[in-house]
Amino acid sequence: MKFASLLAAAVMLISCGGENNGGSLSGVLKIQADKTLIQSDGEDYATLTVTLDGVAVTSDVVFYEGTTALNIEDFKYFSTVPGDHEIWASYQTFVSDPVTISAISVKIPETPADPNPSSTDFKSRVMAIQFTGTGCGYCSQFMSRLKDAMESESFNDECVQVAVHNYQYTSSYPDYAYFAWDWATGMLKVTDLVSGKGGQGPTNPSIILDYVYGYYLYESTNAEHYRSNVVMINDQKKADACGIAVNAKLADGQVVAKVTVKAAKTGNYRVGAMLLEDGIYGKQINGSDWMNTHNGCVRHIDAKAKIGNAETYYGHSLGTVEAGKTADYLFIWNLADLQKKNDPNFYWNDFVQENLRMAVFVTNVKNDVYQINNAVNVDFNVELPFEYAK
Repeated sequence: MKFASLLAAAVMLISCGGENNGGSLSGVLKIQADKTLIQSDGEDYATLTVTLDGVAVTSDVVFYEGTTALNIEDFKYFSTVPGDHEIWASYQTFVSDPVTISAISVKIPETPADPNPSSTDFKSRVMAIQFTGTGCGYCSQFMSRLKDAMESESFNDECVQVAVHNYQYTSSYPDYAYFAWDWATGMLKVTDLVSGKGGQGPTNPSIILDYVYGYYLYESTNAEHYRSNVVMINDQKKADACGIAVNAKLADGQVVAKVTVKAAKTGNYRVGAMLLEDGIYGKQINGSDWMNTHNGCVRHIDAKAKIGNAETYYGHSLGTVEAGKTADYLFIWNLADLQKKNDPNFYWNDFVQENLRMAVFVTNVKNDVYQINNAVNVDFNVELPFEYAK
């Protein structure tokens, strides 16, 4: 509403002396940037493009950040102030929606080279979020079924599987990967789909696929049930799946990950990331020895956004991305800061850096709900280019 008020004020000011070509234009003014991440060194820049009803406007454009008019020469935006900058444009009596450009003080990794620039036929994966815990009496049965399902190498490449250890703490089976219940509950707005208990959070053991389909242990009689649901969802979304390229660096306790999303279809997209850790030891109640080592444990989620009146974990907005075009987002994490989130009432092991990796996911609205459009597993210090369907 605040931004809308600013736009309305700008329209009133500009209309005093502006022309509208006799009313022949519908007045759709758009601003786009060739990149949404720049270094805040005053040298790196994003080139802005302004169009009115699809026709390029190359002069007499006034750019603003908030209510402040900017001096942008040759449509090149520079900044020496780190942070997100919402830039909008006015021309004659018309104003645009803003574009967000992030100015970053750390070195931005390069986007991996696109192996097939003309294609938008991407490899797609389902994101499977498992809710579990070392003190969960029935979770060992669910773990066995998931292990059986993932033994097929071809199927293993169909999904990105992560484990949220949000089961209630028990002193007899301390969970060194425990992930606070409120984080897990707030992460998903599909609670009723899984638990049917209205706001009590995902029930253990359970699993959610792409934020849209979930089930209990008791609804999954064997590994084939899980496999068939993953394959079904993946088949339904392959034509819409975005490409995700990642260059993630981990050094000196800091993660800097550049994510580039390439749209298969024009739409509004969001991006989120999870910090995962493998090899966390914690004795599993009712479990076999192999169950005492836990992999893909979610240690941090960076996807929180305010949508409407609610805070959700559907990801950070990339705005509208046209088919075949790209948008970037940069994740920066200091492991020491994440470690401080430890609740002293629970066990929490220090990060083992060589066991850390990431999961990155993209969401968009489909059938009036947010769904995970695509997801990838990411290793640090190894470039992941766009993956195309074979």
